[in-house]
Amino acid sequence: MRIHLAGNHEGHSLARDLETALRARGHEVQWHGAEKFEEGDDYPIYAVRVAQAVIADEDAGAPTAGLLVGRSGMGECIAANKVHGARAVPGLTTELVAEARRHADANILTLGEAFTNLDLALSLVETFFTTQFGNTLDDARRIVNTTEFESSGTIEGWMMEH
Repeated sequence: MRIHLAGNHEGHSLARDLETALRARGHEVQWHGAEKFEEGDDYPIYAVRVAQAVIADEDAGAPTAGLLVGRSGMGECIAANKVHGARAVPGLTTELVAEARRHADANILTLGEAFTNLDLALSLVETFFTTQFGNTLDDARRIVNTTEFESSGTIEGWMMEH
Protein backbone atom coordinates (compact mmCIF):
# COMPACT_ATOMS: atom_id res chain seq x y z
CA MET A 1 0.00 0.00 0.00
CA ARG A 2 1.16 3.52 -0.75
CA ILE A 3 0.99 5.76 2.29
CA HIS A 4 1.13 9.52 2.04
CA LEU A 5 2.49 10.91 5.29
CA ALA A 6 3.31 14.29 6.79
CA GLY A 7 3.72 15.96 10.14
CA ASN A 8 4.25 19.57 11.07
CA HIS A 9 6.66 20.70 13.79
CA GLU A 10 4.33 19.44 16.52
CA GLY A 11 3.94 16.03 14.88
CA HIS A 12 7.26 15.67 13.06
CA SER A 13 8.89 13.26 15.51
CA LEU A 14 5.99 10.79 15.64
CA ALA A 15 5.43 11.07 11.89
CA ARG A 16 9.07 10.22 11.17
CA ASP A 17 8.92 7.29 13.62
CA LEU A 18 5.79 6.06 11.83
CA GLU A 19 7.56 6.43 8.50
CA THR A 20 10.40 4.19 9.68
CA ALA A 21 8.04 1.58 11.16
CA LEU A 22 5.77 1.49 8.10
CA ARG A 23 8.69 1.17 5.68
CA ALA A 24 10.01 -1.72 7.80
CA ARG A 25 6.60 -3.40 7.39
CA GLY A 26 6.92 -3.18 3.60
CA HIS A 27 4.75 -0.16 2.87
CA GLU A 28 5.65 2.41 0.26
CA VAL A 29 5.72 5.68 2.19
CA GLN A 30 5.78 9.05 0.48
CA TRP A 31 6.78 11.88 2.79
CA HIS A 32 5.02 15.23 2.19
CA GLY A 33 6.33 17.22 5.18
CA ALA A 34 9.48 19.20 5.78
CA GLU A 35 12.60 17.10 5.23
CA LYS A 36 14.06 18.34 8.50
CA PHE A 37 12.32 19.62 11.60
CA GLU A 38 11.18 23.20 11.00
CA GLU A 39 10.01 25.09 14.08
CA GLY A 40 6.68 26.76 13.42
CA ASP A 41 5.86 25.15 10.09
CA ASP A 42 2.12 24.99 9.46
CA TYR A 43 0.02 21.91 8.87
CA PRO A 44 -2.46 23.15 6.20
CA ILE A 45 -0.07 22.78 3.26
CA TYR A 46 0.94 19.29 4.41
CA ALA A 47 -2.67 18.25 4.91
CA VAL A 48 -3.61 19.46 1.45
CA ARG A 49 -0.60 17.76 -0.16
CA VAL A 50 -1.40 14.44 1.53
CA ALA A 51 -5.10 14.64 0.68
CA GLN A 52 -4.41 15.52 -2.96
CA ALA A 53 -1.95 12.64 -3.27
CA VAL A 54 -4.42 10.17 -1.76
CA ILE A 55 -7.19 11.30 -4.11
CA ALA A 56 -4.86 11.08 -7.12
CA ASP A 57 -3.91 7.51 -6.16
CA GLU A 58 -7.55 6.56 -5.60
CA ASP A 59 -8.46 8.00 -9.00
CA ALA A 60 -5.69 5.86 -10.52
CA GLY A 61 -6.98 2.74 -8.72
CA ALA A 62 -3.93 2.39 -6.47
CA PRO A 63 -4.27 1.11 -2.91
CA THR A 64 -3.49 4.16 -0.78
CA ALA A 65 -4.05 5.94 2.51
CA GLY A 66 -3.04 9.20 4.12
CA LEU A 67 -1.57 9.85 7.56
CA LEU A 68 -1.16 13.29 9.12
CA VAL A 69 0.42 14.02 12.49
CA GLY A 70 0.19 17.26 14.43
CA ARG A 71 -0.16 18.26 18.06
CA SER A 72 -3.78 17.12 18.30
CA GLY A 73 -4.46 16.00 14.72
CA MET A 74 -7.67 18.00 14.66
CA GLY A 75 -6.50 20.94 12.55
CA GLU A 76 -4.94 18.50 10.10
CA CYS A 77 -8.28 16.70 9.88
CA ILE A 78 -10.15 19.91 9.12
CA ALA A 79 -7.61 21.04 6.51
CA ALA A 80 -7.47 17.67 4.73
CA ASN A 81 -11.25 17.54 4.50
CA LYS A 82 -11.21 20.73 2.42
CA VAL A 83 -9.82 18.67 -0.47
CA HIS A 84 -12.59 17.28 -2.67
CA GLY A 85 -12.90 13.54 -2.02
CA ALA A 86 -10.92 13.49 1.21
CA ARG A 87 -12.55 11.73 4.14
CA ALA A 88 -10.14 12.42 6.98
CA VAL A 89 -10.87 11.27 10.53
CA PRO A 90 -9.03 11.71 13.81
CA GLY A 91 -7.42 8.60 15.28
CA LEU A 92 -8.83 8.58 18.79
CA THR A 93 -9.48 4.90 19.51
CA THR A 94 -9.20 1.73 17.45
CA GLU A 95 -12.98 1.31 17.69
CA LEU A 96 -13.66 4.75 16.24
CA VAL A 97 -11.05 4.28 13.52
CA ALA A 98 -12.65 0.96 12.54
CA GLU A 99 -16.10 2.58 12.44
CA ALA A 100 -14.81 5.40 10.26
CA ARG A 101 -13.30 2.95 7.78
CA ARG A 102 -16.25 0.54 7.84
CA HIS A 103 -19.04 3.11 7.47
CA ALA A 104 -17.49 6.27 5.98
CA ASP A 105 -14.67 4.74 3.89
CA ALA A 106 -12.22 7.16 5.56
CA ASN A 107 -9.08 7.56 3.48
CA ILE A 108 -6.93 9.75 5.75
CA LEU A 109 -6.12 9.27 9.42
CA THR A 110 -4.93 12.14 11.59
CA LEU A 111 -3.02 11.66 14.82
CA GLY A 112 -2.00 13.91 17.68
CA GLU A 113 1.56 13.53 18.91
CA ALA A 114 0.60 15.14 22.22
CA PHE A 115 -1.94 12.38 22.85
CA THR A 116 -0.47 9.36 21.05
CA ASN A 117 2.68 7.32 21.58
CA LEU A 118 4.24 5.21 18.83
CA ASP A 119 2.66 1.94 19.99
CA LEU A 120 -0.84 3.42 20.07
CA ALA A 121 -0.26 5.19 16.76
CA LEU A 122 0.80 1.93 15.12
CA SER A 123 -2.27 0.19 16.53
CA LEU A 124 -4.54 2.92 15.16
CA VAL A 125 -2.80 2.83 11.79
CA GLU A 126 -3.01 -0.97 11.61
CA THR A 127 -6.74 -0.80 12.34
CA PHE A 128 -7.11 1.88 9.67
CA PHE A 129 -5.30 -0.24 7.07
CA THR A 130 -7.00 -3.56 7.84
CA THR A 131 -10.62 -2.46 8.28
CA GLN A 132 -12.49 -2.47 5.00
CA PHE A 133 -15.40 -0.31 3.91
CA GLY A 134 -18.62 -2.28 4.47
CA ASN A 135 -20.09 -0.88 1.25
CA THR A 136 -23.69 -1.10 2.42
CA LEU A 137 -26.26 0.83 0.42
CA ASP A 138 -26.87 3.25 3.31
CA ASP A 139 -23.18 3.99 3.79
CA ALA A 140 -22.54 4.34 0.05
CA ARG A 141 -25.53 6.68 -0.28
CA ARG A 142 -24.20 8.90 2.49
CA ILE A 143 -20.80 9.16 0.80
CA VAL A 144 -22.44 9.94 -2.55
CA ASN A 145 -24.64 12.60 -0.90
CA THR A 146 -21.63 14.20 0.80
CA THR A 147 -19.63 14.16 -2.43
CA GLU A 148 -22.59 15.67 -4.29
CA PHE A 149 -22.77 18.50 -1.77
CA GLU A 150 -19.01 19.08 -2.13
CA SER A 151 -19.44 19.38 -5.89
CA SER A 152 -22.73 21.23 -6.27
CA GLY A 153 -23.77 22.62 -2.90
CA THR A 154 -26.94 20.53 -2.90
CA ILE A 155 -28.02 17.02 -2.07
CA GLU A 156 -30.52 15.85 -4.69
CA GLY A 157 -29.75 12.14 -4.40
CA TRP A 158 -31.25 11.71 -0.95
CA MET A 159 -34.09 9.60 -2.36
CA MET A 160 -31.88 6.72 -3.48
CA GLU A 161 -33.94 3.60 -2.92
CA HIS A 162 -32.92 0.97 -0.41
